[in-house]
Amino acid sequence: MATSHVRRWRVRRRCRPSYDGGPFCAHARGWSVACGTHVRRLDPWDDEATRIQGTDGGARHGTDVDDEVVDGGAITALWTSEDGETSAMASRNGVLKGFGAQWRVHHVPTCVCAARCDVDKRVVFVGCADGSVMAWTVEEKARRALPMGGTKQAHQGPVHAIDVDETQGTAVSVGQDGCVRFWSWKGNQLVHVHVEQGHDAAATDVDVWAEEHTAVSVARDGTAVVWDLDTRKPKRTVVADEEALETVAFLPSEWRDAVEENERGTGKRKKGNARNQGKVPSTVWYWTGGDQGKLRLWDACTGNCVAQTEVEGAMAGDGILRIQLVKEKKQLVCATTDGRVLCYQFFYNPKEEGRVYTLQLVHQLVGNNEEIVDLRFLAGKEEETLLAAATNSTHIHVYRTTNLDCVATLIGHQHTVLCLDVATIGNQKSLVASGSKDQTLKIWTLESNVLRYQGSCVATGEGHMGAVGAVAFAHPKGGQVDFVATAGADRLLKVWSLQPLAEERKEDMEIDLSPLALKATASIAAHDKEINTVAVAPNNLYLATGSLDKTVRVWKMPHLSLHVALKGHRRGIWSVHFSPIDKVLASASGDRTIRLWNLADGSCIRTLEGHTSSVLKCQFVSYGTQILSVGADGLLKHWEVRNGECISTFDEHEDKVWALCSNGEEQMLASGGGDSTIQIWRDETEQEEKKAQEEEVTRVMKEQELSNALKQRRFDAAAKIAFELDRPHNLLSVCTELLSMEDEPLQLLTPLVCDWSGDKLAKALEFVRDWTTNKRHCHIGQKVFQAILQTKSSEEIMKVPGIESLLEAIKPYTERHYSRIVRLIQSTFLLDMALASMNVLEADGVEEIHGGDAVVEPADPPDLGGSPVAFKRVRSGISV
Repeated sequence: MATSHVRRWRVRRRCRPSYDGGPFCAHARGWSVACGTHVRRLDPWDDEATRIQGTDGGARHGTDVDDEVVDGGAITALWTSEDGETSAMASRNGVLKGFGAQWRVHHVPTCVCAARCDVDKRVVFVGCADGSVMAWTVEEKARRALPMGGTKQAHQGPVHAIDVDETQGTAVSVGQDGCVRFWSWKGNQLVHVHVEQGHDAAATDVDVWAEEHTAVSVARDGTAVVWDLDTRKPKRTVVADEEALETVAFLPSEWRDAVEENERGTGKRKKGNARNQGKVPSTVWYWTGGDQGKLRLWDACTGNCVAQTEVEGAMAGDGILRIQLVKEKKQLVCATTDGRVLCYQFFYNPKEEGRVYTLQLVHQLVGNNEEIVDLRFLAGKEEETLLAAATNSTHIHVYRTTNLDCVATLIGHQHTVLCLDVATIGNQKSLVASGSKDQTLKIWTLESNVLRYQGSCVATGEGHMGAVGAVAFAHPKGGQVDFVATAGADRLLKVWSLQPLAEERKEDMEIDLSPLALKATASIAAHDKEINTVAVAPNNLYLATGSLDKTVRVWKMPHLSLHVALKGHRRGIWSVHFSPIDKVLASASGDRTIRLWNLADGSCIRTLEGHTSSVLKCQFVSYGTQILSVGADGLLKHWEVRNGECISTFDEHEDKVWALCSNGEEQMLASGGGDSTIQIWRDETEQEEKKAQEEEVTRVMKEQELSNALKQRRFDAAAKIAFELDRPHNLLSVCTELLSMEDEPLQLLTPLVCDWSGDKLAKALEFVRDWTTNKRHCHIGQKVFQAILQTKSSEEIMKVPGIESLLEAIKPYTERHYSRIVRLIQSTFLLDMALASMNVLEADGVEEIHGGDAVVEPADPPDLGGSPVAFKRVRSGISV
């Protein structure tokens, strides 16, 4: 197989579950969202998450981080300062963390429902499920929390929210009992000072505006009450239109400074049912959100609704959980019950009828895609690449591939969307086809605006008797798509003509509000069981279908006459795909194989085996010379068609992979499945080959420099290059040359070893370990090890990563070599004794033997480095 055919895929973007509808905060540095037992800090203006922090106090960087299980359980309360530098979080079992300290709220595990901090005084306030409100002062140096006195069992039920006025030392809490309680703290005492029955139902949120000495609370009875913090009395009560309010946030007055002169008398305003109970400053406006998914801006002075926006993509029952304002960017961020976070820009728009202020959606985070069943790339504006995703939802989300920001939501199906396909038409515009459990086919278009895209349904096909589980466009010819094919649980294959849609676009007619009704030009009962997949041949003359009846059938257009039936799989078919250059069809089956079929005679050309579970999707790439496949084993496999060899396998998913697609240039892949994760892959073959060539050129140059340095006996330079090339044998040659000199070898080796530090020292110890295990090089390794121990301090050596394992590997071989050398030295004594007994041993400085009584002993302790050993004779009582 030619090396040029091998393609190297790497994951460059990953969209994992990041928010499940729990606590949420927005600040100047991004968003902090709670997902299970950790908090993920996201920057919507960056390409990826920046930090993940758990309630155990640890922090880790990156996006690809697994859930961190902690003793405290799931995070139930979260607070972050406006600058994003300070945060506090609490868990279901009462573990609280803030200002670098961590402690338990009660001796008995109690769920913490709300948290708030006074950053300057390092005070943490919490409200618990048992109705208690507590506070702690966190010591900066000791990082321990000291409880404030005066804690009481205040609310008759869980505390839902708490906020503080740092300037006045006042806190306000609301709870399930509908009461609004006021607290004061002085020194180390938290004192309950006042209570008001402000609401007839559970009070859900409270916000304090310290500059105006004002607070506002909302409840599920639809009321919003404005409070005077000085008198602790209500100023005004506003009743929303049968909406249970969940969250509230004051609008900063500086947001309106530029347009304050135009805020009155422009357009019509929706009036609420307001009851005056005191004077309210005219600058106090606040946002509310509730179970109807509506963002409303209220004027606290008049009780009028100044602006209103419905959350995009909200289904029935999807409400707003939390509203946060980012003052630096003039943005409103809200979290919804379906696990989404939406960011709106605040605008003044006097031309809009009935509203002065408007919100424009600029970012959207889909916190959890659940199970991803299909993916398709489509073209965006200015060569931007988008990705459409079908999940366990009635909505289709469209993502920008650069940062996986959700830029559009296609809304219209009444049941779960099961399949997608995309066709590119003139002017780089895309048509999106979707099939759903509601038994309909829908055709969508995307229109771009300044920051996002607007999707609209332009055509609908009705006629299936069951869920539509497969859809495929015809290949565009001349910028037009002639038809779309669908199949599903009713075992029917249908072909729908798109000519009426093309004519409407050609005549540049305005599309009616109601989608165009498509008509089926051909229909046939294609299989005996449910149809899972359908594909269109490159010439648009054939269709292929795969079913649970274990067969693949090829149909001839336009009348859907059976061309050939392909039999051989032992289980149902999940995917079929035509080769772009040959009359070959690939099919993926539940029998864990991929089969290649000859369309001329229906014979099986080759069977690709390697998946350990059902193969769920396959497709040709590289002009039909290779195949990509994914399966229920979570693997992405890359196959060579010519010999059926699996080139590479990627294990990046944690569950079955349902979806796989590539863009038109095949430079990008997308995969998704049961782990709720979307992976964006990029073909980095060219980059890696270029990098390999550069590394090869660098290696050749370094090798030449190394050879020159050895010949010129520049051992310092040679050792440096040996480390750069990671060549232990070249470093061994340098050390051997140094130790072979007549001068003191250790004195020559010491300056070389002194330059080794950090990574070089770690590599040198690894080389010593390898040399020590070899009998031929052990003496060199021991000399280098001796030089390291003499020149480096024990503290520096112990800082080497993995030093314990290195020493454990060196120690036994050192002891073994030491024992071997001692045995060799001892054996030389016998030869010396034999020569002495033969009176042939004559040496300078050796005493003559008188009477034959003598023994041989070393003159000095043996030098294990290999230097000559001198011996002398001494008197002994042993006769030789």
